[in-house]
Amino acid sequence: MKSRFGLSVVLAALGCAATVWAAPVVILKLDDVRQVKNGVVHPSWLRVLAHVETNQLKASFGIICSSLEQDNPAYFDWIKAQQQKGVVEFWLHGYRERTTADKTCEYEQGTFEEQKAVLGKCEQLAKEKLGFPLTAFGPHWSGTTEATDRALEAVPEIKIWLYGPKQPKHFSRLSLERVMALENPTFVPDFAKFKALYERNGAKHPFLVLQGHPPNWNEERWKGFYQIIEFLRAQNCTFVTPSEYLNSLPKGKGNL
Repeated sequence: MKSRFGLSVVLAALGCAATVWAAPVVILKLDDVRQVKNGVVHPSWLRVLAHVETNQLKASFGIICSSLEQDNPAYFDWIKAQQQKGVVEFWLHGYRERTTADKTCEYEQGTFEEQKAVLGKCEQLAKEKLGFPLTAFGPHWSGTTEATDRALEAVPEIKIWLYGPKQPKHFSRLSLERVMALENPTFVPDFAKFKALYERNGAKHPFLVLQGHPPNWNEERWKGFYQIIEFLRAQNCTFVTPSEYLNSLPKGKGNL
C-alpha cells in the first residue's frame, strides 16, 4: 500500500493506532559521514553527537558508502557503537561523493539497473562492514530521477526515502518530503531565517526532515545550530530517528 500519510498525529485522528508525538516531529538529517585521514571521523560529528546526547535528542547521520570499502576498523566500530546506542541512526547517502566539478550527481543519471546496483552495493557494504542494513536513503546533492524511484522500490532494505517526492510513482514505502532545511543557504544554519520559515510553514506540518552539514560549520554556524535546536525544543517538538518514525505508523501506512 502506498505511504501517502506521514504522521502519527494525523493517523490517530483518522482512528488508526499510532504513537502520538508533539508535532511537528523532527528528524535531523545530517549529511556526509566519511573517514578522515587523521581521525575516525571529522570532529564536527563528535561535537554534534555530544550535543544530541546531552540534550536527550535523536538524530540521523548519512554515510557516503564508498567510505566503507577501505578497511578501517576504528571507523566501523565508531559507527556500530553509535547505532547500537539508539541515539543516532545511520542511513545511505549514496556511494560516491559529488564535487563541484561534476555536472550531475549519482542519482541524476543512470538506468534503473545501474541505480539499483549502486544501492545494492551500498547495502552490501553496510551489512559486511557494519553488521546492519541502512534502512533510510537520501541522495547526495539531492537530485533523483524516475529510475531512482524504481530502484528504491527494488531494494527491500530501504524502507524510508528522506527528501523523497510527496507522491512517488514506484516507491511504496515511506517517502518524507522536504518542507524546510536546517540551513539557509546550504551549510549555514541561520536562526532568524529558520524561525521565519518555521512560523510561516514548518509549524503547520506534522513532520520536518531537517538537512544539515556539520563538517561545514564554523563557530558562527554552530551558534545558529544551537539556537535552532533550542527553539525547536521550546516548541515541544519531538526528535526521532527515521526508523522510530516509521515504526510509529500503523501497519500499511509506510510501515510494512
